[in-house]
Amino acid sequence: MKFLNYLILFISFPFITQAHVGSSGVVYEGKAGKYPVQVFVQPPDVIPGTAQVTVMVGQGNVQSIDLKPIYFSAGDEGSPKADPALSVPEQVGQFQGAVWFMESGSASVQITIKGSLGTGTVIVPMAAVSTATRQMPEVTGWVLVGLGVLLIGLLTTIFGASVSDGLMKPGQADTAQTKRKRVTGSLVGATFCIGLVFIGNNWWKNRAEEYKEYLYQPYQGTSRIQQLDGQSVLTLQIDSSSVKQRSLSYLVPDHGKLMHLFLVRQGTMDAFAHLHPNRVDSLTFQAPLPDLPPGKYLLYADMVRYHGFSYTVTDTLDIPTLPASTAHTLQADPEDTYAVTSSISKTQPLLGDQNITICGKPGVKTKLQDGSTIVWEAQPNQTFQSGKVYSLNFSIIDPDGKPASLQPYLGMMGHAAVFKNDGQVYIHLHPTGTFSNVSQQIMENRVAETQRLASNPAPPKVFRDSVDQVLQMLDQLPEAARDHLIMPNMDMAAMAGMDHGKANNHLSIPYAFPRTGDYRIWIQVKRNNQVLTGVFDASVK
Repeated sequence: MKFLNYLILFISFPFITQAHVGSSGVVYEGKAGKYPVQVFVQPPDVIPGTAQVTVMVGQGNVQSIDLKPIYFSAGDEGSPKADPALSVPEQVGQFQGAVWFMESGSASVQITIKGSLGTGTVIVPMAAVSTATRQMPEVTGWVLVGLGVLLIGLLTTIFGASVSDGLMKPGQADTAQTKRKRVTGSLVGATFCIGLVFIGNNWWKNRAEEYKEYLYQPYQGTSRIQQLDGQSVLTLQIDSSSVKQRSLSYLVPDHGKLMHLFLVRQGTMDAFAHLHPNRVDSLTFQAPLPDLPPGKYLLYADMVRYHGFSYTVTDTLDIPTLPASTAHTLQADPEDTYAVTSSISKTQPLLGDQNITICGKPGVKTKLQDGSTIVWEAQPNQTFQSGKVYSLNFSIIDPDGKPASLQPYLGMMGHAAVFKNDGQVYIHLHPTGTFSNVSQQIMENRVAETQRLASNPAPPKVFRDSVDQVLQMLDQLPEAARDHLIMPNMDMAAMAGMDHGKANNHLSIPYAFPRTGDYRIWIQVKRNNQVLTGVFDASVK
């Protein structure tokens, strides 16, 4: 029972960043003490490496900002000292700094601000993993070869002279014996140097192989549609054989769900589904397939592993024209949703389908499924810049023209899924940024611990069974109690924008578009116990 209670702490626990494809930066928007801040962390793609950190402070006179890397495995006690962030010239309230990460694993950046509003601290979780390799420039390689040959020549000469010339008295003539000693010493020195080169080369190869072995490897998945007892069921089978030391028995719920699976129709991006499959076994997940139009779909499945990271499994899925389900043996999750809208290349929605969702653009008000409207508070036809952090602000208005009252949806005031038109960028966003607030709370708890090493989880079967018990318990709770449990101590008013003087119909989500191109943003909120889906297009230069 004690272990089960402990697991409840991890009900919505993405230890690192929220799962994504093509968006490496970590964005946080909130407060460090009394300082409103927006933080953008660009993690290194090789470890050891430096993370670039930008901090925007919206209020108060800042005296200093310190950036400290903290590893989950080592905690605060075993992490290195902080480095300062410096103010950016001609950019009021903006500071930048670099943080070294020497080890791979679950990590975070602790940001401490000192100034007129006192001392404020915030922790931004991130992933310290190697995702790339570096190739040495050819010119640099030849320069190093030349220096190596010169060094070997000098060392060989020194060896030879040390057993010949170095033993001769001043003015003593060179003899055949000293010449032989010089040659012999030079040969010994050359052999020694070549041996060092051989040993060093083998050491370097072993380190390179070890680096490649621990280079980030995503899980591979295979999806298919099955007819089970007259019901169309989506089955996702995960292959973890190529991923070492990452047992999928150690998955933990994120926002009360073990997996968040997104489907979007390839090319047109006009059909979308957000599902929460059931776990059949450690590697198999199933969910009833909603009434999506036929076509080829991109599949993104987010899951979180204990003491690790958020992962996204990707696949493509062909959905044919399916017969209507005659049975409902497998119950759909009550939070499962889907929507159909116009193609990303068209401005008008299709007609004749009651499930059609109207697509909008910045500054445009569009209808939601219950008759309310959602507006993206930006300049009409605004073009966004890649790599720049934006606060994407949305307001929901009820059918009477009044601010709509939103309910928590999966423990948050809203969710967003962002897709690039070619499928190369996908991310699941929340009002606090690209990770869940619970990951902050867990990392803060880890920082508060005095032990240097994190404790190990239970055996795989015990852990998996305990997680299943937690999920069953959550399903039986009333919605309000479930929201309170999966997001403990969450400031719903702040998430909804009420601390900025706005009603709780406001949703603000920070994000930095990573690449140029056309994007589609699916926004999901909840009111009157109904999940509503809005969709907007954005152009990024």
